[in-house]
Amino acid sequence: MATWTLEWQRGPQTITLPDEHLRVVERPELPQLGTPVELVDRALARPIGCPLLEEELRPGDRVALLVTDMQDRILGQEGVGAYLLDRLNRAGVPDRHVTLVHAAGMHGHPLARQKLGEAVLGRVNYVEHDPLDPREHRFLGVTHLGTPVWVNRHVADADFVMGVGQCGPSLYGFQGGAGIICPGVSAADTIRPNHVRIVSDRTSWAWTRGNPMRDDVMDIGDLARLRLKIDFTANTVFAGYCREEWPTAVQYFERYAMVPVEPADLYVFAPPNQRRLMSIYMQIEQAYEMTKPDGVIIAIIGAAEHRPLTGRPLEETLAEFRYATAQWCRATGEVGPLNAYWHERDEVCKTELLTLSLEEISRVVTRMLGEPRSTTHVWSHRRCIEGRHVILVSEGVKLAEGLRMGFRAVTDSFDEALRQALAVTGPSPRIVANMPPKNGAPILWNALTPALSQRERG
Repeated sequence: MATWTLEWQRGPQTITLPDEHLRVVERPELPQLGTPVELVDRALARPIGCPLLEEELRPGDRVALLVTDMQDRILGQEGVGAYLLDRLNRAGVPDRHVTLVHAAGMHGHPLARQKLGEAVLGRVNYVEHDPLDPREHRFLGVTHLGTPVWVNRHVADADFVMGVGQCGPSLYGFQGGAGIICPGVSAADTIRPNHVRIVSDRTSWAWTRGNPMRDDVMDIGDLARLRLKIDFTANTVFAGYCREEWPTAVQYFERYAMVPVEPADLYVFAPPNQRRLMSIYMQIEQAYEMTKPDGVIIAIIGAAEHRPLTGRPLEETLAEFRYATAQWCRATGEVGPLNAYWHERDEVCKTELLTLSLEEISRVVTRMLGEPRSTTHVWSHRRCIEGRHVILVSEGVKLAEGLRMGFRAVTDSFDEALRQALAVTGPSPRIVANMPPKNGAPILWNALTPALSQRERG
């Protein structure tokens, strides 16, 4: 038997599953291949789909150096920023011609300056992108899918645009590539119609090829003239032109950092954060993709901090979505109680919206009511909950509320949830478990090369 223990507010919750037909998803331990500077240096020595950095630059160019809110610490504190600036200097670009743009999209910039550090900030012009201020944007045109493109004016006015970010699974597909442009330095009026494209059968957790959102993002990257992207990926780094660099990074992550599994009859998961219901984010999408259409999902989320639903009008929830996101976007400097408050209010709004049917949430999303940055999350969650037989194990969410959110059943006992699941699947299901503290990123084995061994498939 395989056993895990989760810490709930009321006391430990023990999860026990039979070993027969069980595949446990755990993130692999990958070897360290070098320091961040060594990895970047190695990637820039063999860029994918573009010339060497020095061959693309002209002396005196104005350079926009973008960094995501996921890699700002590496840029500032692990030497990557100084390395890149020194390399730009040697190519004839002085520090005063470099604008460092914190490309956080609609996430805000808490602790950005602290993570970047004065050693880097003291050398460059520094800008924190504001997606809600039209005075800070330039209009660049329209993508093939019809998305109007406004980006940060410092990026639009640069002679050379390069970025440092990361490639890994996200709700909208894989991060990385031109994602540093959209949502990174795009206006909200560009981010919103792009995110609404989540309403598609070709957009879901870790979906890469043929994903309309990612196709749109690549077009936006080209309009913004993104010439060089550096992506940290699992334990390595890739660099180059985003249309060729990004797929290479994705394939590497899929091959070495994801866990291939066969489609499950029963998928059991618990996110690391057990205190909030919205830690279901991406976890339910993983479960949906890895479970047979007639299979069962058991979602174990203590949610001790869940607040009972107020029943307020939908219009109030949608208005607060917008307001909370605006406060979030303006966040900078120290992380304090106010940052936590608006994050919490965003999650309250998501929980309220989750009680609507997929049809109703689809109307909210396609009309861009509320804030698509958040409402699209809820659309994805509800799609997965309605699309599978999902049982919620929780101490904070009660039966009546859980049923309104689309769960087939709600219980505070895992043993009871397992009993109900086996009544649907039969006594010997193929089980996939994804549990803390080693939660991994699963992928269906047939999405990878057929050369995977049976051992790798599980």
